[in-house]
Amino acid sequence: MALNVTLRLAGKLSFYRFRLTPLFSILSVISLIFTVEYIFVYVSAVLGIILSLACAMAIYAVTSLINLKREVSEALETTALLFIYVLMVSSLPWFFFGQELLIPAVYSVVLGICLAYMYQRNIPSERMGLTMANWRRHALLGSILGVPAGLIEYFILRPTPPYPDFRLTYFFQILFYMTLFVGLGEELLFRSLIQTSLEGAYGNKAGLLLGALIFAIMHLTWRSIPELIFVFFAGLILGYTFQKTGSLITPIFMHAINNTVLMAVMPFLPV
Repeated sequence: MALNVTLRLAGKLSFYRFRLTPLFSILSVISLIFTVEYIFVYVSAVLGIILSLACAMAIYAVTSLINLKREVSEALETTALLFIYVLMVSSLPWFFFGQELLIPAVYSVVLGICLAYMYQRNIPSERMGLTMANWRRHALLGSILGVPAGLIEYFILRPTPPYPDFRLTYFFQILFYMTLFVGLGEELLFRSLIQTSLEGAYGNKAGLLLGALIFAIMHLTWRSIPELIFVFFAGLILGYTFQKTGSLITPIFMHAINNTVLMAVMPFLPV
């Protein structure tokens, strides 16, 4: 009798451990991301860099030494790319870059990390959403969504104008940077890699929510709680459109137009 009860309890514990361990692992990593980003922004950039290195090494050690499901292991490894991003950006020789080259410099690192991971894992471009099918429709949808998003974010952040006055040359420069560097780089990282891997490990709904949460955490640098809330919901919209269209074009254009409205349009209007 006692043996039967013990065996049943052991079976239940094994069942719950099997069900909860994968979720616990990703929530632990998200907690690390939040802790490191908070320390990097509010406490000490040097300590944040050291912790980023430690976290990246720990995640790769765990995925190498512990027998996890392939999908869970992939989800953990893609989130580790965020720590590598912090390390690589922090090591850039910033004194060589003028203000106008900061965005290309930072997001060339992001693009390099994403493309290197794709090459290493032999991930086809179609899985990443890098397809030109119906690209005009997807670009139009992203642009329509990006305008009101940019307006909302402007009234949250109220950024100072990046240039002394509005000029078309400045406008198109920012639009170019926001599309081919920021939009493409961040959407490859957060939607194509992180969200897709989270969906494979935990399902579409959980993957969407977790991906948006990680996206918001990485915006702690703005030091604004309303901005974190905005970015979380923007991440949900970006991720949902990626899920439904299977194309990264809509998120890229929504992201780019949002940032262009935020930085290159609204600061010059009398509002």
